[in-house]
Amino acid sequence: MNWFLRKLRNYIENFGLFREGERILVGVSGGIDSISLLEALFLLQKYYHFKLFVSHYDHKLRKSSLEDAFFVYQFCKNKGISFLYTACCVSKYAKKEKISLEMAGRELRYNLWYDLAKKYDFQKIALAHHLDDLIEEIFLKLIRGTGKRGLAGIPVKREDLIVRPFLFFTKEEIKKFALERNLSWKEDLTNRDIRFLRNRIRHLLIPFLEKKFSKTIKENIKKTAFIIAEEEELIEELAQREFEKLKFYLEEDLALKLTELKLLSPVLRKRVYFLAFKEAQIPLFRITYPHLESLENLITKSSKGPVYLPGNFLVYRGPGYLRFTKKLFTLPYFEMVIDREKEIELPSKQKIKIYKTFLEKSEDLFKTKTKIMYFLAKRLSFPFLIRKRKPGDTLFIPSVGHKKLKKFLWEKSIPSYERDRIIIIEHQNEIVGVWNLYIHPEYEVKNFPEEVLILEIIS
Repeated sequence: MNWFLRKLRNYIENFGLFREGERILVGVSGGIDSISLLEALFLLQKYYHFKLFVSHYDHKLRKSSLEDAFFVYQFCKNKGISFLYTACCVSKYAKKEKISLEMAGRELRYNLWYDLAKKYDFQKIALAHHLDDLIEEIFLKLIRGTGKRGLAGIPVKREDLIVRPFLFFTKEEIKKFALERNLSWKEDLTNRDIRFLRNRIRHLLIPFLEKKFSKTIKENIKKTAFIIAEEEELIEELAQREFEKLKFYLEEDLALKLTELKLLSPVLRKRVYFLAFKEAQIPLFRITYPHLESLENLITKSSKGPVYLPGNFLVYRGPGYLRFTKKLFTLPYFEMVIDREKEIELPSKQKIKIYKTFLEKSEDLFKTKTKIMYFLAKRLSFPFLIRKRKPGDTLFIPSVGHKKLKKFLWEKSIPSYERDRIIIIEHQNEIVGVWNLYIHPEYEVKNFPEEVLILEIIS
């Protein structure tokens, strides 16, 4: 075993990067770093008995991108490694989401790898980031503004799924290994384009600092990053514990208990936000300091919200909770005539099943009240309407009389941006139901046995 593989094995053992017999997905672009990683892991198979798979992501940014994909395919074929090819026009995605090409590519790649890991049961995703990448990332975050978390740079391990075996190798060491193994690779010319900030850091800033300040600046920054990373691991563990206590679900949306969240220190609270972003599948790469600041303002009630987040998400404050949900778009007015038992699809793509049944006792009622409404079948007869709210809507409240629906929703703390999605049930020109909020007293199921008409959201 040569010097490079011995050093790599030490890192694998020290950081517990792999377990024997695991299925490993390796992200391979065709460049020297990822080709060297694949070669090294292939040579270590006899020690760990893991099974290798390769994911190549074609960004469709260069005319030669298909040649790169074919090169990686041939490399894998020669070694008997399974090859997974994915292509996407990253520039179109970047334009649609209004983000940079670099951010768009990274987001799409990571989303793909997570999906592949889930679909094909990969225990690890191995990426070829190295020490130079770590240093560049720290400088990049310093220039753009970062907290202590950013100064830890790129983690060697993330969620026990993503691992970076080369993180402590320099670019020079990797190139030396590649030449010793007589490897071929594809050069990405965009890596030399100093119009990109990362490339200016790589080709201008770091060489200048090495020449004018310290030849060992990379090693010094690595030591600092390691110290910070150890402290970060502890903070992350504390945040995870708090997050597990705070989180719950409202329908399918993640929510956090507001009172308990306020009691946390601002530092720990921000870490909890990141864990919530991750669980709600909000793009972490696009989260910036202003997003966190807006959430803090929402917590302290200096802002009414909602807070809009990347990926068409928003966060709003409800009674006793913060709710993370997909951005709600206004639907056009609709009304649907229900003239018999059937299944319908609303413009929101929700499907509702309408049917009758006979209940002997109250215990027969379904427990999932948020997805089911019960009406007296003898009162709610066909036909009736399912519709969106409209101006002037009122409903009957015992001992009060008729009240405007707008005021009723305000009293129920329903945010204005969520009201257009509420389902209204109308019978004989009167509102007899507001989904999960109201049933007209004459239509309520109070006595048993009784025949009931059920409206049930099935998807």
